[in-house]
Amino acid sequence: MTKTLKLNTALFFALLLISGFAIYHQLGDFAHLKNADGVLTDMRSMVLWDIRFPRIGLALLTGASLAIAGNAMQGIFQNPLASPGLLGSSSGATAASVFILYYFAVPFSLLLAGGVIGALLSFLIVYLIAKNYGTTMMILSGLAVNMLLGSAIALLLSNAESPWALAELYRWLQGSLMWAKLDTLLISLPIVLVGIFCLYHTRRYLDLLTFGVALLVGATIPQTGTIGFIGLIAPHFARILLKARPSQLYLTSSLIGALLLLMADLAILYIPLFSHIYIGTLTALIGAPCLIWMLLTQQRKIYD
Repeated sequence: MTKTLKLNTALFFALLLISGFAIYHQLGDFAHLKNADGVLTDMRSMVLWDIRFPRIGLALLTGASLAIAGNAMQGIFQNPLASPGLLGSSSGATAASVFILYYFAVPFSLLLAGGVIGALLSFLIVYLIAKNYGTTMMILSGLAVNMLLGSAIALLLSNAESPWALAELYRWLQGSLMWAKLDTLLISLPIVLVGIFCLYHTRRYLDLLTFGVALLVGATIPQTGTIGFIGLIAPHFARILLKARPSQLYLTSSLIGALLLLMADLAILYIPLFSHIYIGTLTALIGAPCLIWMLLTQQRKIYD
């Protein structure tokens, strides 16, 4: 058995064990709860299908999607510091979602479509600006588009007339899995699969690769809000463990990303120290030191 297969097998079984814990932890407490009429009711089925399965599924799908997108970006630009939002896709999905949440009361399917369209449009703008000028110009264009969209988001927030609307938008921007639903998860899954298909079958074409990244990001952000660093550190950990090229790390990166986000969500649910923060904040608290370590490592490689 090769090292890659051993690692992927270990990660897969770790995901199964932790997912099993998340599904069945204290489930018996919901077997005899009183409903609004004071009648004892078995709520375990509702808890499983309406809360736990969607939340765990969203953690796995989002973590894997961000890690795959991050691995693709790091492979495209041959830079371990590249992330899924480098070319504006994350900011585009976030800005479109905030705009829709701010002005419209729409079903989730339309919010998801808006996130995907926002991610694709922001990437398209970056691509049109930089298509004839190489990767450096593309990175700079992505930086400019990210700054512009960040300003647009700040403008929407500053003009919020209702403090309740502002609070909801702020909560969403911090990142959370609390809005997970099984039906919306099933809508996102085909979009993610199309994105993975684009990444896997068009690895030599920059435009289609980044199109796949935009689909992966756009399909998850409307459900979770902003969750950073998973797409940056999961591929980096995979590369450290296997010492392989990004093209060989998609599966390992996805498993690590899913595992990291699931563990972060469980930490928020069951560890009192983290119970009052959002998952995007927790991943930033973990990811920022990792990023500093990565920067220092890259600097030593340059000067050694």
